[in-house]
Amino acid sequence: MNLVAFSLRSKGAHNFLRRLWTVFARFGLTERRTARALQTLVATLRHYGAYPTFFIPAAVLRRHVSLLRQIASSGAEVGIHGYVHNDYRTLTHQQQEEQTRLAIAVFRQNHIPFAGFRNPYLGWTEEALEIFASLGLTYESNEAVIHDVIDLKAFPPRLCRGYEKSLRLFQAVPPSIYDLRPHCEGPLVRLPTSIPDDEMLFDRLRITEPGRIAAIWSTIMARIYALGGLYTLNLHPERGLLCQAALRSLLDYATSQPEPVWIARLEEIAHWWRQRCAFRFEISAAGPQRWRVCLLSSPRAQVQTKYLTVLARSGELAAKEDQSITREGLQRQEWLVEAASCPAVALSPATPPAVMAFLQEQGYAVTRASGEKASDYSLFLDLPDGLGTTPAQQRAQRRQLVAQLEALSAPLLSFAPWPAPYRAALAISSDIDSVTIQDFFLRIIEVARASRPKH
Repeated sequence: MNLVAFSLRSKGAHNFLRRLWTVFARFGLTERRTARALQTLVATLRHYGAYPTFFIPAAVLRRHVSLLRQIASSGAEVGIHGYVHNDYRTLTHQQQEEQTRLAIAVFRQNHIPFAGFRNPYLGWTEEALEIFASLGLTYESNEAVIHDVIDLKAFPPRLCRGYEKSLRLFQAVPPSIYDLRPHCEGPLVRLPTSIPDDEMLFDRLRITEPGRIAAIWSTIMARIYALGGLYTLNLHPERGLLCQAALRSLLDYATSQPEPVWIARLEEIAHWWRQRCAFRFEISAAGPQRWRVCLLSSPRAQVQTKYLTVLARSGELAAKEDQSITREGLQRQEWLVEAASCPAVALSPATPPAVMAFLQEQGYAVTRASGEKASDYSLFLDLPDGLGTTPAQQRAQRRQLVAQLEALSAPLLSFAPWPAPYRAALAISSDIDSVTIQDFFLRIIEVARASRPKH
């Protein structure tokens, strides 16, 4: 499918024609407009002690290397947004791998550091995830979480249809504690992206007033904050100046919360989550309703305690030395806690290792136990079928397990999702699909060429 046909299908004819008009209004024949927008985004985030993450197709990067080097040197992160701006879901496995390799080569040839990948149109595939991991990428940011913060009944049906096309295009899922946290698939960290984004508000629903946009984004932030999740906002540079006031309002709201919000680049968040995957609890009995807990974690880790009392920590334990640091930079310490049951989740011998790995990655204290010992623990799980076989089954099972553990009214130890002292995380990202008018129209040629079968 060529780019024009794809755009007509994903946007609708009216939105596609309107998009052509906005290209001339928002881009220029030179880099000047986009450069100003990118620099404004960097300056806005810097005011809050943070930096954005930009994603750009390699073919566009190659035409604007100096600009992207300047942006990268300012503290912003630059990630890969495909080789050209096409939908990976329309490509064969071989084409996906070839184009990912080509994109990586362009970044390396031009000495632009990269760690992550965001697909055009958030169009990820299971094959793409395997390719990203095999080629050494650290993370991807494609899973779309849709927040129900807009009353679509207040909009004309034509606009609603365009908005709903976006939801289908992005394969959006409703929010949950699990869906708003990063998670690992092999060596790859998956970071969720929350929608609606700027394109859906501006161009699909025609919401352009900064106050209304700020209210929508702040409402999403409030809901994610309550769940302790990650809010990844996608803000395209061609609307960066138009959304500057709304972005500042969102950042003001995030930084005014009683518990801080971590505003960071996606690479930083992925690095933290990968490190956090190695955190562990080891728990043993130390007397009636007494438990000795060995923790291995980063010094930045926060430990969440439910229905238990911490009696002593590391150096306060007479028989133990002060906390020590491992070669990996993890801190080893010991606690003595009082709890009615062992503050951990116990898994039956029949439960596959993948369940334990998942719960440990999510930060919970987890161990193995026989059914005869089930009553010793706050929760005993016997899941011989594991997390399921299909991706849909696995997502549903993971979502259910996290919800069950978060609602558990029994002693439990877990690592908080974010480093101290943060309750939630916020990342401002931006897809640089085009820098100039020429880039926008060159996409038609580039996508056609890239999609052509090799002989």
